[in-house]
Amino acid sequence: MLFAFALAYITCISLSLAMNRHFQQVWPQQKLSPRMATLLRNSGWLLLILTLVYCAKLTGVAVGLVLALGLFSAAVCVLTLLLHYAPRLALALTVTIPALSFI
Repeated sequence: MLFAFALAYITCISLSLAMNRHFQQVWPQQKLSPRMATLLRNSGWLLLILTLVYCAKLTGVAVGLVLALGLFSAAVCVLTLLLHYAPRLALALTVTIPALSFI
């Protein structure tokens, strides 16, 4: 279950960093290139599909879709607060959460 949340969180941060405003919050000195924005956006959509498939395999299609929507809601809530108060920590959690799910 924690791995599914990690996938949802990485999906949300990938899609949010594809926007110039959030990219500037995390890296104020760098500019978001169109190539990087496209890469982040495409990987975010791919991770979204992967998260939906993983949740559907985990608990079945009906419950898995509801579970995925709940996990996306929780991930967006956490990401919103972190991007506002600690943007670098939001990026650090993309590595930490999946690592903790395998422990």
